[in-house]
Amino acid sequence: MMNIYWDWGEPPDPRFWQLLTTLSKRETWAIEHGLLAAKIAALTAQALTLTEKEIEQIAIAGLLHDVGKITIPKELLQKPKPLTEEEYAQIQRHPSLGARVTSAFHLQFETIEAIRHHHERFDGKGYPFGKSGSEIPFEGRIVAVAEMLSATLTPRWYRPPLSPTLAIERLEANISAFDQEIAKAAKFQLPKLFGSSSLASLSFYTKPVSIERLIYEEEISLWHTINTFVNALLCEIERMMGQKFCQAFINFLNEWLKARKIPIGFHGLKPISKHKWWQTLGELALFGRTLLSAIYSMLGQIVGSDFASDWFDAICSQLPEQVDAVGLRYELWIWKRNENLTAVKSR
Repeated sequence: MMNIYWDWGEPPDPRFWQLLTTLSKRETWAIEHGLLAAKIAALTAQALTLTEKEIEQIAIAGLLHDVGKITIPKELLQKPKPLTEEEYAQIQRHPSLGARVTSAFHLQFETIEAIRHHHERFDGKGYPFGKSGSEIPFEGRIVAVAEMLSATLTPRWYRPPLSPTLAIERLEANISAFDQEIAKAAKFQLPKLFGSSSLASLSFYTKPVSIERLIYEEEISLWHTINTFVNALLCEIERMMGQKFCQAFINFLNEWLKARKIPIGFHGLKPISKHKWWQTLGELALFGRTLLSAIYSMLGQIVGSDFASDWFDAICSQLPEQVDAVGLRYELWIWKRNENLTAVKSR
C-alpha cells in the first residue's frame, strides 16, 4: 500500500505545513484532507502526462487549497446547524482568501489560480466566480476533482469518513460538475492510494479506510518527534536537577496526562503510548503543542522563561535534522516565534 507523504521533487516549505497545522485547530482533519488532495491531484496530473514541475505545483495547490479557512471564524466552520445564506457566503470566500494567503509565498501563478478556483464547477454551479468549462484554469479543474474525492475519504463534523467505493459513486453521480477527462483520470488513479492499480479492486473497499493507513509515515514521524523531544528534555532535567526532581516532574506529567484521559505512561524517562487515542494528525499535533506548552510553562516558573527558551533551543539543536523539521512543521516548538508565518497571517 502507498503511504501518503511528500514525494514530488523538493519537500515543501515548512510554512505550508504550519498553515495546515493552524487550520487543523479549526478543522481537525485539515492535514489529512490537504495531504490526500495533494496526492490525488499529483496522481491525476501524472496520468495526464504533465511535467514533473507541473505535477509538483498542482500537488502544492492540492495541499494548500483550503488554507483560506484560517480567516473564517471557528464557530462558523464548526456550526452543527445549516448555514444561513450570509454564513455560506462567508464560506464561499475561502478560495479567494486562500489565494491571497499563499501569494505571500511567491508560488507559481498557476498554483495560486488552482487554489482560487478549486470550488468552481464545470457546469458553472461552483464558487466564488461561477465560471464554467474552459473558463476555469486547467490546474483548478484538477484540484476540484482531488478536493471532492479527498473530502469524501476524510471525516467532517457531521459525518465520519466515507468509503472509496462511495467516493467513486459520488464522482460519477456529479460528473457534470467536473472536466470529464480529468475526472476519468482521477478515477483510474484512485486505486493507487490503496496499493492497487485496478479500479475493480475498489469494489472491495465498501467501508471507510482508516486515515492512519493512508498517512502512516506522517503519523509515526509526528509521534516519534514528540516522544524524542520529551525524552531528551527529561534526560536534561535529570542531569541538571537530579533524579528526585526529575521523578517529581514525571509524576506531575503523569497527573497532567491522567486528568486529560490520555493513555501515556513513562518507562524510565521515555513516554510510551499504551494505545492510540487520537483520531487525526491535527489532534496529535495539538496534544504535542499543549504538552510542550505545559512543560515549558512549569519549567519557566522554576528557572525563568528566558533560560527555559535557551534550554529548549539547546535540546532542539541536538535533535536529528529530520526530527527538528517535523517539530517545525507541526508548530511543536511553541517557544519559538515564526515571524514569516505571523506576517502571512496579518495580511
